[in-house]
Amino acid sequence: MTDAPHYWLPTPNPETGVFVRHAFCGRRWEGQSADTSVCGVAVAMAEPSEMDWRTAPTCMGCNEVLKQRQAAAH
Repeated sequence: MTDAPHYWLPTPNPETGVFVRHAFCGRRWEGQSADTSVCGVAVAMAEPSEMDWRTAPTCMGCNEVLKQRQAAAH
């Protein structure tokens, strides 16, 4: 699973509602209503707005997990 495809999607934090861009396993969002991010957070999913894409920061937890997977694969 080290080279498994992933995609990023802005999703609301389940506790605060603030959007964060999380990574998910797969090639693209398939319209599911919920999933668990690469960093292990269960989130609701919906079509993000352009503003969500522009303002949601990248989840550093997801970023670290993916960097570690890439390093382990090489």
